[in-house]
Amino acid sequence: MTISTQNFPAVSFYALSIHTGIQTCAWALTGDSQKTDAVVPLIKLAELKSYARFSLLSKDYPALIKYDETSIVDGLLLYPQDKSQRKKLDDFEGEAYMVTLVQVTVVGEEGRMVDADAYLWNGERDAVSADCWDLDTFIQERLDDWIELFAGIELVGEDAE
Repeated sequence: MTISTQNFPAVSFYALSIHTGIQTCAWALTGDSQKTDAVVPLIKLAELKSYARFSLLSKDYPALIKYDETSIVDGLLLYPQDKSQRKKLDDFEGEAYMVTLVQVTVVGEEGRMVDADAYLWNGERDAVSADCWDLDTFIQERLDDWIELFAGIELVGEDAE
């Protein structure tokens, strides 16, 4: 479900590595995964505790779900510049993910925690594998296919205010 962007938090948490996350955010916000220079200033490294990434059966992308208190997911904080960018992120993630407010730790900032929206799996529970999602496998086997698949497509968003 896409949430209203009327009062969006300034921060979104993406449970992806720096390389994959920046390319994904660049595509979602600009329509071109190579325009990473447009998103790098909007990103900080972060960690999310008590959550984990699991594989989805017959899917390339992960499910981020609440797990045990010792688990940590590394990812990116993205500071959207306006409502249009936030709407593009919501549209990219789609209805299978639910926007949930979480607290993340900003890496390299002495344990500073910030509130952020994370896209948690909201699909069928039986679609989630018992296996953790492996980023390296995704990068080696599927990332180029995803970049090619979405090349030239741009998310519309809405007028910036």
